[in-house]
Amino acid sequence: MSGSELRLLSYAKVNLTLDVLGRRPEDGYHYIRSIMVPVSLADEVYLHPDKGVTVTSQPAIPCPPEENLAYRAALALREASGVNAGARIHIEKRIPVAGGLAGGSSNAAAVLRGLNRLWGLDLTEEQLGRIGGRLGSDVPFCLFQRPALVEGIGERIRPIETSRSLWAVVAYPPVAKSTGNVYRLLDELHEFPRPDTDRMLRALASGDVEEVAASLGNVFEAVMLPRHPVIRELKERMLAKGAVGALMSGAGPSVLGLVHDRESGEEIARDLAQRTAATLAFVVQLYLTGEGRR
Repeated sequence: MSGSELRLLSYAKVNLTLDVLGRRPEDGYHYIRSIMVPVSLADEVYLHPDKGVTVTSQPAIPCPPEENLAYRAALALREASGVNAGARIHIEKRIPVAGGLAGGSSNAAAVLRGLNRLWGLDLTEEQLGRIGGRLGSDVPFCLFQRPALVEGIGERIRPIETSRSLWAVVAYPPVAKSTGNVYRLLDELHEFPRPDTDRMLRALASGDVEEVAASLGNVFEAVMLPRHPVIRELKERMLAKGAVGALMSGAGPSVLGLVHDRESGEEIARDLAQRTAATLAFVVQLYLTGEGRR
């Protein structure tokens, strides 16, 4: 890495609770209430000064450049700041694409943070958050990088009280989905189970793993589980092998299984890998106290 190049870790996030509370009438964006937590699974983002803006990744991200959130973040920051600068962006991908783990949003947030430094802009986190919010609802949280209660359309972020970090298994099954379509299908449902987010806040403050597990909830499971049995099967398998709780993250299809310790997570991950080579499984730490990140 050269002296002018920046390397940033771009952390995945999981939703411990996710509720959808309606739609904003002027533009149709959905109001959410969710507890989001960064986890140790991360992409590496490299930024190098250049004349234009280019993005490469390994493995390749399957979308046109103009749809790549990292590319769009660089252009949005350049337009908002008025600078005449560019960057060569390379991403080493470890977070599954379109997995409900905010990989693209996290990459965009890393680009905003990194180019703010590389281009000498000195924009505040709040200013970067406003730019990021125009790119995607998860980008402001990914800029925040701390456990939070997220409300509104993703722009209202409040740090939450926690007392310990937790371990989990994250499994990514081979399920294709469109987040927009998942929202549309949820809109068509009249009733569905809702999480008790306030109970989760109390559980995280107490550090009681069993209570955290009992408080997990995601309204999108009402859409995804009936249509994709593999997600339900992953949850059931995790619980059968010792996870204390399991939940689909975001709009899916990734599944989070809370465990008591890293060793338990590694045992479940090995079991999942043996059962189906098509499902990726990771053991991750939930960064509830801020320890361990860099």
